[in-house]
Amino acid sequence: MSKAAKLVFLASLILNIMFLGVVLGHVPRGFSGTPSRQERMEQGLKKLPEPAQTHIRAVFARIRAAGDPVRDQMDASRTEALRVLGAERFDEAAYDREVTKFDQLREQMFKQIGQAIKEAAKELSPEERRMFADVLRRPANR
Repeated sequence: MSKAAKLVFLASLILNIMFLGVVLGHVPRGFSGTPSRQERMEQGLKKLPEPAQTHIRAVFARIRAAGDPVRDQMDASRTEALRVLGAERFDEAAYDREVTKFDQLREQMFKQIGQAIKEAAKELSPEERRMFADVLRRPANR
């Protein structure tokens, strides 16, 4: 086999292995057997009348919106922590500051989301609140 053919074969082999890794890396997500929170929400919503479905979807949209600004700050903090971690010279103090900042932002986000859930719960009927709680509950076999 010529040198060029060997290189083409080797490159093809490497690309196929990489492709296989990507495919296999995504397979477990689809076969976990546990529906996602979004899927559980949709299953639960189908049991309710249409006005309640629309109302609860709006509630979830408000809750997601409450966490979005802080989530963006968390992404920036995580990016900065990773930049510091991967820098030529490791600055331990800077890394610690970013991790602390990230933890504070996460706490702030959970407080905001918790407050939004509390406010939303006031608007829901008992049946809607039960369904809402079921959607928020984590599956037991996780």
